[in-house]
Amino acid sequence: MKHIARWIMLYTVLVFISCKQSPSKDIKARIQQQEPFWKNRTTMQNNITQEKIFPIPSDTTITEHRTNRIYLRSKNCQYEVFVNDVSLFKLMGPITKGGGGATGAHDMNQLLLTSGEHEVRVLMYPRHGLQIFPAKEGYMGLEFYYFLNRDLRTKRYNEKMNGNNGIELSQSDEQWISEYDYADQVALDGKYEPKEPAPLEGLPVYEWRSTFTAEVPFDIVGWRKSVDLKEEFEDKEEDLENELFNAYKKVHAIIKKRDVAGYLELVKEREELITTCLLYKEDEKPKREKEFVNLLTNEDYEVEPLFFETFKLEYQAYGKLVMFLHKADSEGVIRLKNKKDPKDVIFLDFRFQRKEKGDGFTVI
Repeated sequence: MKHIARWIMLYTVLVFISCKQSPSKDIKARIQQQEPFWKNRTTMQNNITQEKIFPIPSDTTITEHRTNRIYLRSKNCQYEVFVNDVSLFKLMGPITKGGGGATGAHDMNQLLLTSGEHEVRVLMYPRHGLQIFPAKEGYMGLEFYYFLNRDLRTKRYNEKMNGNNGIELSQSDEQWISEYDYADQVALDGKYEPKEPAPLEGLPVYEWRSTFTAEVPFDIVGWRKSVDLKEEFEDKEEDLENELFNAYKKVHAIIKKRDVAGYLELVKEREELITTCLLYKEDEKPKREKEFVNLLTNEDYEVEPLFFETFKLEYQAYGKLVMFLHKADSEGVIRLKNKKDPKDVIFLDFRFQRKEKGDGFTVI
């Protein structure tokens, strides 16, 4: 009987192990492929010396409804753009393999939080499949501007960030420079003028940063006074990862249960911040909320399981925010997959803060 009991116990353990979920072979292969990327990115992050924390608020108070944006253009590179050390936009992965890029405008009021001096930071990487930048490759353009009352005809460029010509990060030693006709909102004839080439060739990652001034009609605390988690968990990062993983599991459970009320309560502070900063009208807020509800209740999508071994800890906002990024693609780890089309995956990003020492993590 003892032998039978031992055999049953062993069989139970083996069944449990065999049934335990783990990342697919494809995910494991993609993670292995990305190891050099994470090594280079981590080295770059560790070498950063941050002398100032942004934003640096000004005494300026405006009442006009300004929407501040950065217009991004890219070619032959992967990249990440941060405003005040919070991710604004990224373009990564196979889409860049053939040299393709992305062009588009991105709101940044929700990262400014207040009027004053702000920091923009760009991390550029070789296009997917390359370890270092070849000669002549890598291009990014950034244009800084604002407009009033959602009317693009009122657009005004930030002249200290090179106006309508913007910032060009490339190996070229010249840039097309033109004047801008604000009356007709068109660029006039111009010419190539000398510029400092970015030293991209031979690098696995290139960092560029600058500061700029922007004004908004609000002053929101957001995460600015939250606990510095990088400092709190210095030499105790494993404890932070465990606590953060538990926070993600709570989010995952809410989404898996399709708990609409629980989800809306979870993201309440974040949504209030975003809709305030992006100057939503009162009748527009329910429409945004409905988009989340529709996604959460859509039976065509199911939330993918969480695998701790696939996560990479990420600090943002100078240590005030934490999150996990997926080692396979550097996107968010909460993912909704279309049951009918496994290639259709929606990434849900969550940033966590600790408002006061002793508090738990909250989404913002």
